[in-house]
Amino acid sequence: MKYTSLAKQAADHRISVLIGSRQVGKTTLLSMLQHELGLPYESYNLENPLHLALFNEGYTSFIRQVRKQLLFIDEYQYCPNISSIFKAIYDLHPDIKIYASGSSSLEIQAHLKESLAGRKLETTLYPLTFQEWLWGIEPALQINPMLDEPSHIDELEAFNRFLPDFLRFGALPALSALPDELSRREYLLEIFKTYIARDIKSFLKEESVLSFNKMLSWLALNNGSLLNKNNLATIAGVSARQIDRYLEVLQGTFVLALVPPLSTNKAKELVKTYKFYLYDQGVVNTIIQDFRPPELRGDGGTIREAFVFWELKKHADIRYTITYWRTSDGKEVDFVLEKDRSLLPIEVKSGWKAGKVPPGLAAFFRYYPEVREGVVLYDGPEQISQDGVHTIHFAPLYKASSCFTLLP
Repeated sequence: MKYTSLAKQAADHRISVLIGSRQVGKTTLLSMLQHELGLPYESYNLENPLHLALFNEGYTSFIRQVRKQLLFIDEYQYCPNISSIFKAIYDLHPDIKIYASGSSSLEIQAHLKESLAGRKLETTLYPLTFQEWLWGIEPALQINPMLDEPSHIDELEAFNRFLPDFLRFGALPALSALPDELSRREYLLEIFKTYIARDIKSFLKEESVLSFNKMLSWLALNNGSLLNKNNLATIAGVSARQIDRYLEVLQGTFVLALVPPLSTNKAKELVKTYKFYLYDQGVVNTIIQDFRPPELRGDGGTIREAFVFWELKKHADIRYTITYWRTSDGKEVDFVLEKDRSLLPIEVKSGWKAGKVPPGLAAFFRYYPEVREGVVLYDGPEQISQDGVHTIHFAPLYKASSCFTLLP
């Protein structure tokens, strides 16, 4: 999906900027574009000292070397003056198209700032969706993008056979090529160590790394919970202001997403507390050192909830907002998908019986009588339940991304 969108941008002069966390496939995606667009190109990786030296000489020296009209620039955040080079190429050379990738939005904000306003097309790349991951394992398995089409038992068994592995080791693209559990765990540990050693140390003072690690461990152990900054500050031994900085780094490096509560004027709703989700279950399991199958873990429900969140997040575009709903007296719905003021409540359940409406969903309908549809993602096949007013779509967990089809 991201590749198709990026390929279409070849005809747009604006600079195509691809951002995301480490090892989510940015370099691979650029390589695919290089070979499949069928256009002459030049490629630079600014982790290469020779390439970086060329860029550090500035626009005038660099542009003399350019012989092609299509440029690919990987890891551009290593060049301190990259924004001025991009701006000059865009303004002075309408015949040159640039694709560029970077690993951190913090670095992007530092280098690009306002100078590329109106001059860039920004795409965020996340770890693989479940369907993308399946294509690498079993290409014949395709998730039907529509709800309301019954999933047969053999289809359900096929998808559920692969889902536990996805929930254990996560969605980083390189994992699918690794042969066994040990090599996967070693790879994930190296990713985590590199993130701490390179990304974090580049943003935080040396003495802050230990407290940052304490906070990160707590977040991994409590993934999907409500965010309590004062509690985090006590655990990490730092000020609440420093916690804000840590969270900024985690969000800026695409390792953490904050989910706001549904914001309305209705009484009794919590309006300030965010939920949080770390970006990949394999990395979470690495931090807490627990790779047991979800059904053997006490946090199995949270793992499933995090899976649904990221399936929604990876498929959502700017038209959609993902929130959660919770009242001060304990009524709650895991997620609310919103588009143009239309709301779709989504509950994630384990061991649930099809046709039975969860209490949180029933409460949501009472608070929002204009909402007539809801979704329950659970272990069983698709089924529709109607009470004359509301339609509840029951669907297996792996069809989370199909929820988008229910909004106008």
